[in-house]
Amino acid sequence: MFKLISKIDNVRDYVIYKGKPYYINTSDEIQCGEKKQMLYKTPLSPLATFNGKFYCSEWENNYKIFDENLELVEEGKDKGFLYLSKEYLETYFLDEQQKIFITALLDREGNLMVLGDRYRSICHKCFRKWIYIYIKNDKTSIRAFSIQKKEHLWEFPLSSLGKGKDYNTDEEFDYEVEQFVGIYNNILWVYIERGGFIGLDIQTGELKHRILGIPKGNLLGKVDSYVDSEEFYIFYRAKFILDDKKGIIIGLIADRFFEIDLNKEKITPMLYGMWDKMEKMNLKKYGVNGNTSLQGDLLYFYNDKELQFGVLDINTKEFIYVSEPIAVVERDDSFTRLRDLKVSENKVYILDSNHTLHIFEREEQLKITT
Repeated sequence: MFKLISKIDNVRDYVIYKGKPYYINTSDEIQCGEKKQMLYKTPLSPLATFNGKFYCSEWENNYKIFDENLELVEEGKDKGFLYLSKEYLETYFLDEQQKIFITALLDREGNLMVLGDRYRSICHKCFRKWIYIYIKNDKTSIRAFSIQKKEHLWEFPLSSLGKGKDYNTDEEFDYEVEQFVGIYNNILWVYIERGGFIGLDIQTGELKHRILGIPKGNLLGKVDSYVDSEEFYIFYRAKFILDDKKGIIIGLIADRFFEIDLNKEKITPMLYGMWDKMEKMNLKKYGVNGNTSLQGDLLYFYNDKELQFGVLDINTKEFIYVSEPIAVVERDDSFTRLRDLKVSENKVYILDSNHTLHIFEREEQLKITT
């Protein structure tokens, strides 16, 4: 179903823009095709692409901005950039008088909204055009800021969830945010590391839902359950995706496919065991690492250890394609594995541990069951 059409060597990090890969190569240059421009010795990943420009930062806080033809638009120092959404780019810059870094948002018209030092975040997301969700460096609370009103909206202390307890040692720990998943029906869904999901009212920050795990009766299929609690199956650290058209949260990692239907009055997660289906496809579960890409009803994933990628139909929970192992050149200073997967239109882009970007093209339409 997929054919390898090209390979690009010496790729450290990449983005797909207008159907073409733009990447930072191993010589610390930004490149697309034959066109390349020199960056710095320590460029930061990932590349920030926003409003038709490429923002390249580095560890010493120098930066360069290029247009889509890789012509230099601006360069300077004491500034960095992080992709936030289609509407906003997060930037931070040094305040010379206070000698501190200030966080700001840049919109598509070039307007800069200064948030101040207190909004410097370690985990953030911009939802719709009006709300900025973040967690500060102390990791103790989730906060919301109104972009339209330019004011603080609410704060949710993670301590209100109590303490977590390690299933093996009974040692207690503080809960931390792993991922802001998305907003559906005015509920902000957050995945808590080793703490399941919480749903917060987007207007007030009030806790509306808490899902610690999947009830034992909600398993369909077979899973390896050596890490689960006695009460429920736990959520592994997958990259969870909100399908806002269907109103579901999904995730795939190892031999587990998670699905949470947010349309039901009582929200209860389901766990689909993929063990048997993986064996039929000669797919080893432990390499399926949770980094996935959803295109319509198709979930693209990769097995970093077995050097394969595949496609799962999220309606039927069936694997409809698994590739042959990808040829990766071994290196002495790195494990041989796949590192990243991106999907754009009918192409799949996979970066390996030898800095080679493999580009596959779909040869025929994948069959989807509705």
